[in-house]
Amino acid sequence: MREKIGKIFSGRQGMDELSKALFWCSLACMALSALTLGVLNGVLSSIFSFLGFSQIILCFFRAFSRRLGQREAENAAYLAWLSRQRSKLGAYKERRRQSRDFKFFKCPGCGTYIRVPRGKGRLHIKCKCGYMLYRKT
Repeated sequence: MREKIGKIFSGRQGMDELSKALFWCSLACMALSALTLGVLNGVLSSIFSFLGFSQIILCFFRAFSRRLGQREAENAAYLAWLSRQRSKLGAYKERRRQSRDFKFFKCPGCGTYIRVPRGKGRLHIKCKCGYMLYRKT
């Protein structure tokens, strides 16, 4: 039996991180579908079940695909996106942790966050890009 499964998966992509994420999202959609059975005459439930089944189909398509280059590129793009989101979340958590002692301003010029001590009154704040802010701390 193990040899037959090995023959089926030889030269195939298998389950990568994107396929696993799709699978878990499909399970979440199926759970939401079960929870919303009586809402809006079952329309919401059928939408969630359609999304769940389509994600499962996409997950299996990716797992059995022989186009390894395309699937690896899709997975790399997903991992890059996930890394950006995790870094944004980490920066947000760090700003929240320091929010008692510092005030954070987003520069309209370049989008970076500038940290200024709280309780200093109105300050002229200069960003690294050269943009000047006049804000109350």
